[in-house]
Amino acid sequence: MDTWGVGSYEATAEELAPVAEVAVAALGLKGGERVLDVACGTGNAAVLAQRDGATVTGVDGSRRLLEVARDRIPDAEFVLGDFTALPFEDGQFDAAVSVFGVIFGHPAARAAAEIARAVAPGGLVVVTTWPPRGPMFDAVALMRAAAARTHPPERAGEPLDWGDPAVLESLLAPFGDVEVGEHQLAHQPRTAEEFWDRWERMHPMWIGAREKLEPAGVWPGLRRDAIAALRAGGIEDGATSPYLLARLARA
Repeated sequence: MDTWGVGSYEATAEELAPVAEVAVAALGLKGGERVLDVACGTGNAAVLAQRDGATVTGVDGSRRLLEVARDRIPDAEFVLGDFTALPFEDGQFDAAVSVFGVIFGHPAARAAAEIARAVAPGGLVVVTTWPPRGPMFDAVALMRAAAARTHPPERAGEPLDWGDPAVLESLLAPFGDVEVGEHQLAHQPRTAEEFWDRWERMHPMWIGAREKLEPAGVWPGLRRDAIAALRAGGIEDGATSPYLLARLARA
């Protein structure tokens, strides 16, 4: 199933475009580099890397989103693939970027090793992720807690938290020198109810959650609590969401 192809992730991708700008700028492209966009989605980072003169390849697990990216950048290469087993040679690229994408690869250590493996020594890797703070995170945490209560995982796991700066650094440090910094993403002005409405209609993650939680009767309560969390977090008053940017210089 094309989990991330349902709904309209394009709307979310548009809101995350400023992060792609920061991430690609951190690569310091000069032109002529081979750049890999891991979990490229609709191609936000790929568009910018190509604009900066790079030869771009994108990889994603969603066939539909890859088609969207191909339509945006017809002369780039886009490949269906698994973040934990990238279909590329060692050191095939001069740089790699992943904007809130590779963080969904499991196990985390394998996903980190793969994005690093694909980049040649002396190259750069830039990854962005969400720390466990802010109004958006609070709402997502409520959804995940509801899912865990109604659909307990079959096997207990200990997934590594890419949003913890220490964990993020530890995942990438085996492959070179790592710098982790924090930035802020400004949100478009909307009411808490408008944020929620967009999520449940358009965002693949929330659409999938609704399919599981609505039959269990917990969706209305989650809606109430998530809207309250967004409002309490100041989402209607100009609150921003923090995000981490890790820059790995490949050894």
